[in-house]
Parts: sequence; C-alpha cells; structure tokens
Amino acid sequence: MSNVNNQAVNDWDKQLLLALNGQWSEPWDAVWLWITNQHHWWWFYLLLVIWLFYRLPWRKALVLVVLTIVLIGFNDQFINLVKHWTGRLRPCNEPELRPLLHVLKCTTQKSFFSGHAANSFLLASLMQAAVGDKWGRWPSLVLFAWATALAYSRIYVGVHYPSDVLTGALEGILVGTVAGYLFRKKFSG
Repeated sequence: MSNVNNQAVNDWDKQLLLALNGQWSEPWDAVWLWITNQHHWWWFYLLLVIWLFYRLPWRKALVLVVLTIVLIGFNDQFINLVKHWTGRLRPCNEPELRPLLHVLKCTTQKSFFSGHAANSFLLASLMQAAVGDKWGRWPSLVLFAWATALAYSRIYVGVHYPSDVLTGALEGILVGTVAGYLFRKKFSG
C-alpha cells in the first residue's frame, strides 16, 4: 500500500511540476532566472539590515542579523545532508521528464528539498516572528512575497518539484518562527 501511495504522490508531483513549469512566455525566462539567483539579492539583504538597525536598538539588531546568518548557514548544511540522504534527482536530470520541461538551469546537486525556498521562508518567518510588531505589515508582506517568488522560480527554471519547494517553505517557516519566538522571548522589553 505504501508503494502505491508513494507512486500517487510522485505522479501528482510530476503533473503539478509540468503544469507550473514554464507557464510564462519566453520573455519571462530572464525575469525568473534573475529571481532564482540569490546573488542578485544582495541589495535586498542590505536594505533589510539597514531597516533593522533603523527600527531596533543597535545591539538587538546586531544579534538578529548574526542569528539570521548563523541559522541560514546551519539550515543550508542540514538541507545538504537531507539532499544527500534522500538522493532525489532534480527534475531537469530525470530522463523521462527532461523533454517535457522548460529547463533554464540545471545542476547535478540533488533535489529534495529546496534550500532556496527553505532559507527565504526562514528569513521571512524569522523577521515576522522576531520583530514583525516593530515594523508594521508591509515589510512582512514584502518578505513573504519575495520568498514565494524565489520558491516558485525554482519550479519555473526546472530544478525542483513542487513538493521540494513546499517542504522547503514549511521547514523554513517552522525554523524561522521558532527562532523568532525565542529571540522575542529573550529580547522582550
């Protein structure tokens, strides 16, 4: 029974991937390739750090920035261990799927689960849980919109299944929310 359920989930994942992958016209390819490249977001991270130091006492902002860097670093290593352990091929490396996909990028690294999705949602959730009350609704909406776009870009370019992205987002939300709650508890007042 377990193999039947696993196969049904895998089939659903592939069908959803095919429905979501490359649903935009080719002029959008450059946009989604730009979004998926985390190195293009340095200015966004810099603005976030500036915003934190503007809205929070400097020691609290510094601790939150360092905590964010450490959490993402450790989370990235955890994700790499899971990828190695599961060994799931990326959709762009699946021989039967490759001809059906709109592939813009491919790597030999494993697929499950998406580090881009996990770390972007970790960042958004951490900021919301730690200091969301200090900065209003818009910064949180921007962070979650950014995380969603970054996560979807991984499906669009052909390097992740929807379940990879959904699992990454859920893991990031869990880690970020717990860490944000602990940060708030430690620094309340």
